[in-house]
Parts: sequence; structure tokens; C-alpha cells
Amino acid sequence: MAQLDGIILLLAKVKFAGVEIGLISEQGVEFGGSDPEYAEVTAAQTRSVVKKLLKKAGQIDINFNLIELNVDNLIHVAGGSADTTTPGKWNAPVTPVVKEGVLEIEAVTGQVVSAPKATLSAGLKGTLGGDDPLSVGCMISILNDGVNPPYSIDNTAPETPAG
Repeated sequence: MAQLDGIILLLAKVKFAGVEIGLISEQGVEFGGSDPEYAEVTAAQTRSVVKKLLKKAGQIDINFNLIELNVDNLIHVAGGSADTTTPGKWNAPVTPVVKEGVLEIEAVTGQVVSAPKATLSAGLKGTLGGDDPLSVGCMISILNDGVNPPYSIDNTAPETPAG
């Protein structure tokens, strides 16, 4: 199979727990989180670091704003329920929900960033009155069990049907 050039551009879709998340604001998804933390051992004789140990692994967090706030999308990212008496009405969960599942982010250029284990949390954010729509701020945290790779980037070109 052919490989893509490795330059990842433009968001095509985000899937969490096998379900495609709705429309995301034009800012797309932002990768962030925290850097790893290290313990350094300094020797008196050399007055320099002689050993550096990983104390805490870094955390990868992915943030985005969901702007397609229909009932199904809201339930998928934030929990809660569809109102049984009013179609199209969503009721927020009583307490914030953290969901766990597989993450897949597909770029228009064909690459797929995936994580076998991640958490998703969400909450209402934004302003009404400007050009940007009200949104639900979502944060996906990639989990690392210390045994399996926490994420991967697939640079394999999709197969084109023969024809």
C-alpha cells in the first residue's frame, strides 16, 4: 500500500466510541496537554545531573467546540437525555459525565490519528450575540496504560477502487 506524504491538514471528521461527532467550529481540534515530568539526580562530586528519571508521563488533551447541538450529538458527547415530552429538547445530565472509548480523527489529506483508549468530557460554552454559534466545549484525553501504544498516526493511503 502506498504511503501519504506525512503532511496532515484539514479536519475531515472526529469519531469517538465508533460514532462520528457532529460539526466542529472552524478552529478545528487543538492538540495540547502537559509535558512529561522528570526527577533529576545531581551528584555532589560533579555538581551536575547524573541521572534523569521519568516521574510522570505527559498527557495529551484534544480540545474542540461542537457547534451542531442536536439531541443525538449532545447525548453522545455530554450525556443527558432526550426529553420524552418535547421532541428536539435535550436535558443535561445532573452531574458531569466522562465517557471512555476509542478515538479516531481523520484529516482531509487521508491520515488518521487514533487512540485505543480515551476519555471525553464536555460542557456548554461560548457567547450568543456574535458571529460564532453557541457550542459545547469538548476535551478528549488520551489514556496511556503503560503497556500498549497510547496513539498512532496512520499514513497509509486509502485504497482506490479498481475500475
